[in-house]
Amino acid sequence: MTQRRKDPDRTADVRGEPEVDSPELSPEAGRHRSYVGTADAYDITGAMQFGLMIALGLREYHSLLDIGCGSLSAGRLLIPYLLAGNYYGLEPEAWLVEDGIRFELSEELRRLKRPHFRHVGDFSLSGFNLQFDFMLAQSVFTHVSQAQLDRALEEAKLALKPEGLWAASFYAHGDDVYSGDGWTYPRFASYPFKFVVARAHEHQLAAFPLIWTNTYGHYWMIFAHQSQHDRFSWLLNLAAEQRMLRVLELTRQLGNLRLEHEQLKEQLRKVDSARVSPPDDDHSRK
Repeated sequence: MTQRRKDPDRTADVRGEPEVDSPELSPEAGRHRSYVGTADAYDITGAMQFGLMIALGLREYHSLLDIGCGSLSAGRLLIPYLLAGNYYGLEPEAWLVEDGIRFELSEELRRLKRPHFRHVGDFSLSGFNLQFDFMLAQSVFTHVSQAQLDRALEEAKLALKPEGLWAASFYAHGDDVYSGDGWTYPRFASYPFKFVVARAHEHQLAAFPLIWTNTYGHYWMIFAHQSQHDRFSWLLNLAAEQRMLRVLELTRQLGNLRLEHEQLKEQLRKVDSARVSPPDDDHSRK
């Protein structure tokens, strides 16, 4: 996990997070929502993460590590839900967390719920010196190098409780495997789920694909210690694999449709702007 810089001049791409119209927010109040991803998806992205963790069994007394917690898209729901002191966030951009607390939570809620944060980008998941019941990583490993993925998997063995669960989203473009040396953003790093499963096994972790919705057409994986393999082995049967492959194909199709829709909206916006533009000075004087 490294610092994430947003290029204001970049264009939409099916392997990146497309630019779309966002709700009207002041520059100061809205920057944290649009720094990573899109502002219009901020609420639903957090809600999907919260729903996933509840579906996986998260209760208020559990501890949770939010990897790449950003401006607390999910944290603004998880922090009030969990008992005081049970939310931990890992985020290299300290100002994002502070803006999230300022605009999405409050200092009062921070005092009441006592969330913990570390501002590092080295994937030191064990840096809190605590083992977690749950870990969460939304749209982090969709941008990492293989070395960074290996680092996180190795750290997860130390940071997860013996019966702990880790949910993380990934991106796959067919059988492509990202071979770059470092973090890539806004473009996505492609890792097919079979590749992720094999890489997890190299680090003595069990890994299973999970069908769960995601705003950017990613797919989800569940990681656990090898001792917990039998709890999730039903996900590895052939029928489940075929369903996963079909879901990935459908999400790619939906992503393409979304991109085409946004491009069409932009074209129509430009046409409308041209229609209402005032005549130039030379023409108006004739």
